[in-house]
Amino acid sequence: MLISHNGFGQFEVHYSDLLQGAYEEILKLNFEKASALIDQSKVEEPNNLAYLHLENYIDFFHLFIYEDIVYFNRVKRKKEERLNLLEELSDTDPFKNFIKAEINLHWALTRSKFNELFKAGREIYTAYRLLEENTKSFPNFIYNYKSLSIIHSLVETISVPGVFKNIFGMSGSIEQGLAEILKVNDYADRSPFMFELEAEAIYVFMALYQDNNQSLAFEFLEKSKLNKDNSPLAAFVKVKLLQRTGKNDQAIELLLETLSFTSARKFPYLYFLMGVSHLRKLDIESISYLHEFLDHFNGLHYIKEAHQKLAWANLIFYQDLAAYDSHMLACVAKGNALIDDDKQALREAKKNLTPNATLLKARILFDGGYYQKAYQMLITNSELLFQNNALKLEYYYRLGRVTQALKNYPEAIQYYFLTIGVDPEQTSYMSCNAVLNLGIIYESQDEIDQARKYFHQCLSMEPSEYEQSLHQKARSGLNRLQKK
Repeated sequence: MLISHNGFGQFEVHYSDLLQGAYEEILKLNFEKASALIDQSKVEEPNNLAYLHLENYIDFFHLFIYEDIVYFNRVKRKKEERLNLLEELSDTDPFKNFIKAEINLHWALTRSKFNELFKAGREIYTAYRLLEENTKSFPNFIYNYKSLSIIHSLVETISVPGVFKNIFGMSGSIEQGLAEILKVNDYADRSPFMFELEAEAIYVFMALYQDNNQSLAFEFLEKSKLNKDNSPLAAFVKVKLLQRTGKNDQAIELLLETLSFTSARKFPYLYFLMGVSHLRKLDIESISYLHEFLDHFNGLHYIKEAHQKLAWANLIFYQDLAAYDSHMLACVAKGNALIDDDKQALREAKKNLTPNATLLKARILFDGGYYQKAYQMLITNSELLFQNNALKLEYYYRLGRVTQALKNYPEAIQYYFLTIGVDPEQTSYMSCNAVLNLGIIYESQDEIDQARKYFHQCLSMEPSEYEQSLHQKARSGLNRLQKK
């Protein structure tokens, strides 16, 4: 199927049947099959440069999933080679700037995995500029908005790379990003669009993580083609949404189905997600899945968190303090601390404090969406209040989180105020998150002034853990309030 044809020069861009087939294999993580189809395209369609886009997709997904530093160092030079080849296209071809922007955005997201944040910032700005220029020259070219939606939504909430926002005048908002990606999805409902599943995944993640609208994300997913796709990447999107919305049993069912055709070598992170889901159900099966992940993953992230979760599992299932200590030592020694969950795991390991098993179980059950079980566990163990301030702080905080999830807002507000009172120095992430959640509760009740007050208070606090993510959520809350 011919999507674009450039009649002004030797080279052109069109996503032929061969290349559409390659893209489908990429989404299934069948990179060898995809590469074979791309190679066939080079022979049969020697003037078609669309293959450069697909080759970059392979590198992007390979690096994003496996975090292979050797592969990263070997293929990153290909970025400039691909961009140089794309210069052969006519400036009248809208795919020229679109593919150049996509390549830059792919590499920016990849570099963030390897902590090359300055280069990532430059690439995000380059992608932004190319896409903004393309929308002026080709305002009806729907492909522009797939990637531009991501950048516009990130500009509002992500402080890095703030220097590029300020110096180069980057602008955007979550609302703008959602509108743009919805425009793409509406187009895909009416016309053939190769990147339809990807656009749907972008919308789900944007609604879930940036707009904090779980119901919107879930309603969209229920109607989308993503929900009918059996690829491991589609399963990844669905599982993250199910876990985030407290549907842990459904996440386990979907993962069981997906792992029946996806090996740990192909997508080890799915085994990590399965281990976490089983742990949240207080199921001992979590241990084998977490070990499977560690045995097959050679990347940078989630190693520390996996050892932390194994430490927890050995503590709550076996009361094995030696195994707990062993995994916490591995948490310090192995992996990297570049993302929040790994940073938190490392901080916990360095504290060298064994958590209270009851509070830990309540925390784990809450994370799995088993709110009533967590509530009962806490209420029947109120003697924890009389031991020390650290346990009292966590006890009130856990009750606040659980009662908020149960929509018992008056009780949740009471427990959050008690949490803040136990932490007068406001150094704990628990008191900071209590303040943030007070803002969220008041926002849900349309008490705008109160909500704004607590979002600002959250931003004024400097917790020892999770500061970046808590402040990002507070900024997102303030941005939502501006639209009400």
